Amino acid sequence: MSVARSRARHAELVAQITAADTAYYVDDAPTLADADYDALRRELESLEEAHPELRTKESPTQRIGAQQGSGNLSEVRHERPMLSLSNAFSHDEVRAFFAAATKGLGGRPPELVAELKIDGLAISLRYERGVLVRAATRGDGSTGEDVTANVQTIATIPATLAEPIDCEVRGEVYMPKAAFAALNETRAAEELPLYANPRNSAAGSLRQKDPRVTAERKLSFFAYQLFLTPTPPTQSAALQRLRRLGLPTEENARAGLTGESAAEFLEAWQERRHELEYETDGAVLKVDAVADQEELGAIARSPKWAIAYKFPPEQVVARLIAISVEVGRTGYLTPVAEMEPILIAGSTVRRATLHNLDEIRRKDVRVGDYVILQKAGDVIPEIVRSIPERRAKRLTEFEMPTACPACAGPVSRDEVRHRCANARCPAQAFERLRHAVGRGALDLEGVGEKLLAQLVERKRVARLADLFTLTPQDLDGLDRMGTIASNEKKGGANRIDNVLDEIRRRREQHLWRVIVALGIRHIGETTARDIAGELERRVPPSQSGDWGTQVEEALRGLSVADLTAISGVGAIVAESVVDYFKQPATAGALRELLDVGVRLTPGDGAPAPAVGGPLAGELVVVTGVLVESGWSRREAQDRIRAAGGQIADAVSTKTTLLVAGEKAGGKRAAAEKLGIRVIDERALLALVEGMASGG
Repeated sequence: MSVARSRARHAELVAQITAADTAYYVDDAPTLADADYDALRRELESLEEAHPELRTKESPTQRIGAQQGSGNLSEVRHERPMLSLSNAFSHDEVRAFFAAATKGLGGRPPELVAELKIDGLAISLRYERGVLVRAATRGDGSTGEDVTANVQTIATIPATLAEPIDCEVRGEVYMPKAAFAALNETRAAEELPLYANPRNSAAGSLRQKDPRVTAERKLSFFAYQLFLTPTPPTQSAALQRLRRLGLPTEENARAGLTGESAAEFLEAWQERRHELEYETDGAVLKVDAVADQEELGAIARSPKWAIAYKFPPEQVVARLIAISVEVGRTGYLTPVAEMEPILIAGSTVRRATLHNLDEIRRKDVRVGDYVILQKAGDVIPEIVRSIPERRAKRLTEFEMPTACPACAGPVSRDEVRHRCANARCPAQAFERLRHAVGRGALDLEGVGEKLLAQLVERKRVARLADLFTLTPQDLDGLDRMGTIASNEKKGGANRIDNVLDEIRRRREQHLWRVIVALGIRHIGETTARDIAGELERRVPPSQSGDWGTQVEEALRGLSVADLTAISGVGAIVAESVVDYFKQPATAGALRELLDVGVRLTPGDGAPAPAVGGPLAGELVVVTGVLVESGWSRREAQDRIRAAGGQIADAVSTKTTLLVAGEKAGGKRAAAEKLGIRVIDERALLALVEGMASGG
């Protein structure tokens, strides 16, 4: 390659990798598959090896991650750089790493320790006298983002260590596979973009402005590095010390390895990794002795004494036999790939979402194609691309339908997606019902998709309110329900009784849950809580039986301006709420629920702080068990809000007051360390009850 062509290709690679880094590290929305990204970086490294004059400090080979933060969080300068690691993709490269380390130590082969590489977000934790005082992301290696308040919501990260020491702990914040699947299921129900993998979902969750959102995401943590004086003599000793301090470490680490036995470790875990509850994309091999690490040193962006081995992505070739189109509860049409059944990552896959028409075009997927299939995060099936060279004949490009496949209504297209605008579309109605009975809404246990489908098919249930008018006769003889007669003969409770008892029990619902259940576009749990809090402020809860009616009228009467004035509600969401109550098919849905006996209850939402109360201006954290009042933490927080206070879930420098019940633990220690005022439950009762009695 000529010098001019090399220079042009270098500029092209730098631009591509920089854009991919920004998408991955800053936006938490990767644009390249890992294998494609790694190929670009290796090409860049080879090009700079052949032409050293092209290597500058701006090159991605000379920095870590993206060069800019998200802009949402304050910056933290790391006391020591958080280096990235060089990658290995074959066992030969692992053996070469071992040989290079041996040469660097004057011919003395080192012992290695292997740790499974968790696919998450690198984090630095600073403890002073055993109390967590700061948490920061890796960022560009020199400067990260302060995520202390968010990290304090992660249950596996202790607020206080088992020893009162000063130290820095580094590790990985990750999202377990089950939590990742549940989060994407919720986002799909709310018609939000899905996270691509657990790593990006963990990063997006940790870097939220609101710690409450982080707390809901079920994040976890493994520690892998410890800085303190005196320094543990080996990495394996450091892992043991971390565990004694109360910090979790990945339990499958193995010490005493050579280059050959390290390769065997990697070979064994390439398949076994699917058994784990968390995602691992490889393993990190480190020279165990710290003295040897110091002798080997580091290059620009990575240490010479460690390397990250990447497992090859598990991909299979599948045949695409059809593309079906599903209609969601808000009318969006989603194309779905139907494939011949195939085993991948431990389960049989038959279907994979294709998201939208642009995605189909980008991947050049056509019915009849052979396609490359993988699982995002070993959980969600996704088509990587088609294999056009295997087409035996010319295949027709897929087109989205111009009429809704469920109701034959017209289909329009916004910037990316196609949508059926008919609010009476039966597919939308069914999906709204399925959404409404789910855990994040009314939580009607036992009322699942199959039962709903039978009730809809029998024309017994068409709208949500119909569920609360069901009788034993309506369920008699349905699949998995049994019959009234057979159960009367047995003289015991039956499935019919269980379902009706659950529906009866769920007639009383928190306001925010009912708002979620209505199925308004773009409204999820967090936004529903915010809107419920505003409604409870506008219509103070009372013992009057018509409180629900008053709330319903207030909700229907909110304007776009009213809604956007609520913290967390933007213009798109506000317009969606207003439009919902203008549409004839949905305007009366809440009133219908009230008419069949559903009772709205306040609380468990996000009420706005009262003005001028005894806790006005205070940012309060509640910890421990409240014995005298018997309040749950949520009830105590509601009382604090009513007294003018604002609530935080974790102790930070912004916290002004900690309410400490029995067994207060680490949060109390952290508050005392930061000089934050601490009161007990009796003092809290005196404050809030004094206000309630007018004192």
